Amino acid sequence: MENVLSIEEVCKGRLFCIPDYQRGYTWEKQQCEELLEDIELLPEKKEHYTGTLVLHKVKHTNGEIIDEDGTRHTTHEIVDGQQRLTTLIILLDVIRREAEKIHSLTKLADGIKRKFICINDEHGSPHPRLTLNRDCKDFFEQGIISDHSGTAGPSIASHQRLLAAKAFFTKQLDEKKTLNGAFDEYLRNLHNKITHQLKVTFYEVGDAADVGVIFEVMNNRGKQLTELEKVKNYLLYLASKLNIPNNKLGEKINGVWTTIFEGLMSTGSNSGADENQFLRAHWLMKYNPDRRHWDGSKSIKKLMHLKEYIGQSKQLSADISAYTQTLQDASVAYCDILNPHRTGAFTLFEDHKARREVIALSMKLRRVKVIAPFLPLLFAVRLKYPTDAQKYLEVLSLCEKFAFRVYRFLQKRTHAGQSRLFALGHQLYNEQISYEGTIQSLVWLINYYSPDKDWRDEFTPLGENWYDWVGLKYFLYEYEEYLAGGKEVKLPWDVVDQKSLQETIEHILPQTPKNDYWKQRFDRDARKKFINDIGNLTLTYDNSNLGNKPFPDKVGSVKSNKRCYSNSPLFIEKELAKHREWTPTAVIKRRKKLIAWALERWAVEMLDTDEIGYDVDEADDAEE
Repeated sequence: MENVLSIEEVCKGRLFCIPDYQRGYTWEKQQCEELLEDIELLPEKKEHYTGTLVLHKVKHTNGEIIDEDGTRHTTHEIVDGQQRLTTLIILLDVIRREAEKIHSLTKLADGIKRKFICINDEHGSPHPRLTLNRDCKDFFEQGIISDHSGTAGPSIASHQRLLAAKAFFTKQLDEKKTLNGAFDEYLRNLHNKITHQLKVTFYEVGDAADVGVIFEVMNNRGKQLTELEKVKNYLLYLASKLNIPNNKLGEKINGVWTTIFEGLMSTGSNSGADENQFLRAHWLMKYNPDRRHWDGSKSIKKLMHLKEYIGQSKQLSADISAYTQTLQDASVAYCDILNPHRTGAFTLFEDHKARREVIALSMKLRRVKVIAPFLPLLFAVRLKYPTDAQKYLEVLSLCEKFAFRVYRFLQKRTHAGQSRLFALGHQLYNEQISYEGTIQSLVWLINYYSPDKDWRDEFTPLGENWYDWVGLKYFLYEYEEYLAGGKEVKLPWDVVDQKSLQETIEHILPQTPKNDYWKQRFDRDARKKFINDIGNLTLTYDNSNLGNKPFPDKVGSVKSNKRCYSNSPLFIEKELAKHREWTPTAVIKRRKKLIAWALERWAVEMLDTDEIGYDVDEADDAEE
């Protein structure tokens, strides 16, 4: 078959570049493992088809390079197959580095470098055989294939994956060095299998107009693009169709996506779900708050369909610019929400005290673990009032109270109130409602979905199982912060969150009381009623230390060399040490104190339901 070529045949006389509309490097360890296994298990002289490679020949003055030997190399854009080819070149470069250390393989190493890694033009200037897209180009050339690695570390997820692929192959080859003198032969065989026995189905696309269509079709298979990547690719495709002089829109789009991806990486996020959540929230805020009309990247294509802009390049350029600019601004807000402690979070808030309060309250909302319903509204406040910390703080505080009261305490589904919350964000951003009206509406929604009577009544019954309540850790951690009164809480939230309930939550009256102290004070009915009650539960450093001990032993003394309530670093346990006995009366007294605190901590202003005259979206109630 004429279109089936080896890797060496594919690379001969060609340089490759990955267009900016393509996603960055996405292969993980599993794909690298599978590729290497396929190669190593390939019998001698047998061929293995490893996928499709679709290229488009670049037709401009820089599209051809003559090397030192006078050989011409034409540049081709990779339409499909970039992930596998990039990985193979990384693997070949790792082989080259190992071969350079073995005297008998130095010529092989030179050949690998010249054929697959880098060529020198007729003036002696180096050119990489493969040039990645703008996001990854410099990192790949300086941090992956260069003999003199740069000092810059990875700044986006694609960089991390490139580095991980190189590290994986390096480790695998290191392990082969134990082959008792056969390592050089292993390298020769591995090189031969990659360059001659691996085959690709090769296509070359002649018409540039077909590239976008082919790209869309090809990327319906393989590792799924995130919606954010699809939008970037589509906007770059649109930008390439603009008939305007000095068109720099493609560069702007790439710059925006670099900012977005770097921001996401700064939060510790490496999740397509986070990207898609961000893209959706921005759309709901700016264009349409009805979640039922959001269809991912297809919504962007409908918004800016090329057929609707025939002869209107300037308008299309303006619409793309407006979209990308607000997307970039919203990405800053989103990343600050994902990781309020990241470097540079909320830096436009010049009031340092208010900024610290915003960071602390943002962490609280993160701990509740329900943020999606509030994103369009929080984006809108940040974009409309970028330097006003007090406005953001007021909205953020109400969002946290809504999240806790409605989603955690009353345990309603996260669809409850969602449509109205989305609409508030959309209306505020598009100046269809005032800031004051937004606050009134938000307070009204809290009272609608969590009326004070329901909120109070939920605390009343004794005998409820608070231990299995999903909001327990957050509730007790908030109480610990309240008792700390601004002092440092010695038990980090991340530790509480990551450890099990059994490790971080203690039953003061033990679950399985064996000591006579407990049996004398709590009969069978009392134990059943109080064991899992909120009044009997406390945050703790290490539950295993206290266990079934009598209460006086748990209290201990400040001078004790064993951990106890009295010498605990936790304020919540120090408070327990003030009790002389632990009885049903003590449990009830403590539960009343906790309830009174909670009702004040998550209190909101009462409003007359007639004050705001809108109906709650039926779609919200339908999900109840």
